[in-house]
Amino acid sequence: MNFSSKHSSNTRWNQRGRIYFILFQWPQRIHFYIIFLSLFITCCISYRQPYGLLFSLKHVNFQMSSTEFVRDQLINEHKQQQKLAVEWMDKFITDPSKYPHLMSNLTHQIYFYDYIHPTTSSAYSLLNKRKQISMNTTNHIVISILYGKQDTDHREGKFYIGQILYHLLKYSHPRFLITLCENNNTNEQISDGIKLIRQIFPVFIVNSISTSSTTINTYEREKQAHLQCILANFQSFPNLNHLLLLQDDAEPIHKDFSYQLIKLIDDRIQQQWPLNNHHRQQPAFIKIYHPRWLISYLYPSVYLITQLIATSLLFTFIGYSFYKLFIEEKNDMKHYPTRISFNNSIFLPEIINRTLIYFIAYFLLILILLILIDHSNLSWTWRSFHPSFYAIYPAPSCCLPGVLYFRQTYTQVTDYLNQVQCHSKYAIDTAFDDLPRRTNLRTYLVEPNLVHHIGLYSRLRRTYINPYLLD
Repeated sequence: MNFSSKHSSNTRWNQRGRIYFILFQWPQRIHFYIIFLSLFITCCISYRQPYGLLFSLKHVNFQMSSTEFVRDQLINEHKQQQKLAVEWMDKFITDPSKYPHLMSNLTHQIYFYDYIHPTTSSAYSLLNKRKQISMNTTNHIVISILYGKQDTDHREGKFYIGQILYHLLKYSHPRFLITLCENNNTNEQISDGIKLIRQIFPVFIVNSISTSSTTINTYEREKQAHLQCILANFQSFPNLNHLLLLQDDAEPIHKDFSYQLIKLIDDRIQQQWPLNNHHRQQPAFIKIYHPRWLISYLYPSVYLITQLIATSLLFTFIGYSFYKLFIEEKNDMKHYPTRISFNNSIFLPEIINRTLIYFIAYFLLILILLILIDHSNLSWTWRSFHPSFYAIYPAPSCCLPGVLYFRQTYTQVTDYLNQVQCHSKYAIDTAFDDLPRRTNLRTYLVEPNLVHHIGLYSRLRRTYINPYLLD
């Protein structure tokens, strides 16, 4: 009896010693070091890197006391940038001869007017109509900015449209024609900044609805302004193929925005949806912006999960191949069976391929690391190198700061908008989510973003938003 108990005790100690030897000899111990260091370093990066998983959990999903400090910093930055924009526009009006690349030799006004064909419509009107020669557009791209008159004082840091126009004109391209759509939904007094841009750019007055009307809600007026701005631009530029409609707080991210947009249209969109191909209809629109904190593994989609798994497999293969070639000694590369038992019960297969175990372990590790870093910090980094790397996939729900429309399908889009009624629980972006289900059109999103959201002040809510939501 004593002999059997002593024998069983020795057997258990031998099993534990064997497991300890297998798990913690040097070739195995290095894997634990790699896993621990990788997780520690990645957690630190995720906590400090904007839009990392831990960063978003701290700053985006929860309001922190530091938001007020960050908000004040951003307001001061906006004030400085908007002051520069107002000074530049004032100089342009005072002495336009210093900007010959923007002036028309025929009409002596900004050359955008040269391509406008006068139209009569009850939905919109052209403000300050000037001398026009009505040249035809060829391969031009119209960039139209929809803005509201209220809360636009640059001294308060709310003249966001000034920042956008300053950027677009500073890095202007001959193919770009810039127009404005003024949402005439208020009788408030306009700011000095709005008076300046009215003197420079073609301005379509849209949504001229009496504020005394109680039958039209704010969300329906927003939809009407969007719809009428699309109509105003496509009808005023008869040969126009592409219209980029921006909100007044959507600023181009890079100074080479013109190159990015032109390459996207010429090399990607027109190749995928040719203008003269009637067998393949162009989409309803393509978004060039989506909030980064929504393109996150906190809000998973089929596209994100598929890319996560594919990227993890690729990095696992590359990393493990590197390890086998340069780190692990040849003598330790042999595959031998490992038997692990507990209380005489085999809980793993009797024959285990060590390579497969390591591959699965590293695949799961890289999966966790990618989730911590988050999608946009990794994918957008290499996709930003060149427009040929941009991803175009079905548009997720939410947000319309930057949308590219097409001549072939814009009438179907406007007809659809005329059929829907917007309200507080069904805004225009929600209505656009239903568009693919109600029509035969498709909607897409370009990744990475070409514009970013700079609107710290929400005119709809009349309050400042969380500054960490700006991207």
